[in-house]
Amino acid sequence: MTAKMANTNAYGDVADTVLIHAYAKGDEKAFEALYYRYRTLLYSYLNNLAGNNSAEADEVFTETWLRVIDKLPKYKDEGKFSAWLFRIARNIFIDRLRHNKPEMFVTIDGEDSPELAEVTAFSPDRMLGAGDIGSAIKSALAQLQPEQREVFLLREEAELSFKEIAEIQKCSLGTVLSRMRYALKKLRAFLQDVDAGGLLK
Repeated sequence: MTAKMANTNAYGDVADTVLIHAYAKGDEKAFEALYYRYRTLLYSYLNNLAGNNSAEADEVFTETWLRVIDKLPKYKDEGKFSAWLFRIARNIFIDRLRHNKPEMFVTIDGEDSPELAEVTAFSPDRMLGAGDIGSAIKSALAQLQPEQREVFLLREEAELSFKEIAEIQKCSLGTVLSRMRYALKKLRAFLQDVDAGGLLK
């Protein structure tokens, strides 16, 4: 373990808000603790969102943290820091997508509100072994519309609430639940189609 990691680990379970206030007072190690706490989760989210385009994920990842450094001194405790972080990353990604590939930006309509039980019942990690889930889920996610894929990633990887996802996507809770339902429906169908080896049995 490097000295830097050892120092950031010293913050352990210190709440994000405490770290933010410490950084605002000039404690750079507090920011490093936030960075190491969320870097893997954020990069995984961006890499999947970008369709495993590591170059694009790297660009957005770096720009996100630069934006965080700039805005953090003015951050207000209005919800989870993680939701705020992912909102910044998402906005940067969407801006780049609109600029570079506007034809790929798809708005999905749908205000129906399926029950929460329906959109949380599907758990791919319980359906596939640890060694199989990576490639199968990545292939399945690539088949989804961008906003459906994003809802799934924010829910399953970032572990944000549907309300927080709705705030990030700037849409109603019903729309988020609808997108999640469609995403899960497509994921189920895809995984069943590729399950020639009986992984889901």
